[in-house]
Amino acid sequence: MSRALKNYDLLLEVCGPVFVGSGNEISKKEYLFLGNNTVGILDINKLYMLLHSKGLSAEFETYMLDNRKEDLRQWLQRNRQPLADIKKCMKYTLESGNMEIQKGTRIQIMEHIKDAYGNPYIPGSSVKGMLRTILLGGKVMSCHNEYDREAELLFNELLSSEDSRQSQRLLRSRITQIESKAFHILEKSENKKDAVNDLLSALIIGDSEPLKTRDLVLCQKVEKNVNGREKTLNLFRECIRPGTIIKCSMTIDESTAKKYGIQLKSEKMKKAIADFAAQYYSNFANKFPGAAKPEKNTVYLGGGCGFVSKTIMYPMFPGSEGVRAVKTVFDKTRVPRVHGHSQDLKSGVSPHILKCTRYQGKVLEMGRCRIKIIEKTPVSRDACR
Repeated sequence: MSRALKNYDLLLEVCGPVFVGSGNEISKKEYLFLGNNTVGILDINKLYMLLHSKGLSAEFETYMLDNRKEDLRQWLQRNRQPLADIKKCMKYTLESGNMEIQKGTRIQIMEHIKDAYGNPYIPGSSVKGMLRTILLGGKVMSCHNEYDREAELLFNELLSSEDSRQSQRLLRSRITQIESKAFHILEKSENKKDAVNDLLSALIIGDSEPLKTRDLVLCQKVEKNVNGREKTLNLFRECIRPGTIIKCSMTIDESTAKKYGIQLKSEKMKKAIADFAAQYYSNFANKFPGAAKPEKNTVYLGGGCGFVSKTIMYPMFPGSEGVRAVKTVFDKTRVPRVHGHSQDLKSGVSPHILKCTRYQGKVLEMGRCRIKIIEKTPVSRDACR
């Protein structure tokens, strides 16, 4: 079968800060609060060379290896180091927005993923993972009767599971089976579970074009309760700031899509995106005061968006049935009691927290973006001569 590849530009306009973590935490010895809601991220090698030139290398090594609570600013002040000199050792600075530091709790700053040149970007795998969830949710919603048995088995098995590990295994196993039923339809090997049979192997998404550190903003975690109350935590993330355009390349093998699954057609993808956004709002987000109604091209990308945007639980169990199902997942996987999911049925939504942050005086949902898929015009051979 010949391959008919179509190329697209996939554009994501950031509406709520987007975070894709590198897995690293920026320690209190690697940043400085500079005032005016600005944080400076240090180049430790440059700082070491500066302090070495001043005869402070041994003291700095001891400080870096020590577990004392003293932060970098306190150490620099104790060693009488002027801030003007230290600023020369900074890799970049971050606007920190509306900060509310909770006393008595340590501050965590999570680093955004960056390329080899130190530029933030969005991995293609993150975008494809987002679309995979959306397409799977769209498939379940459009063919709901086909997945009734899987949904029933998932719920009943969770109810009867005896410990959290067993519940997690059952949950992973059932979701994998649902994915396999929806996507593992290519007839390339006899074992249906093989990755070569995955329809989404015909969808290729590249890493985004590199962004600049000036496109980053430091965002504090804000939990918005269903009753309207907001809670800030001392967890900060380097995020892509609202207004930024993230650009990725997307390629679809249209011949595979035509033969095995029309959901890979760009127009069908757009419909799945619209349907997923609509159910996300009707089943979950509209239970929170002030939550904005999504547009047809709204998606949620990256970390900190919350459970509902990352799963197909509500597409499988819409409405009040979904509240019970999601609460059961939390109960059976031993989510700590302090999270208060015992009240979810009474609240009419599960989870009862909307993951947000504050930016320029507004409370915004984490990871909210507008997506646009633009087909590239093929270039003829004659045009290249």
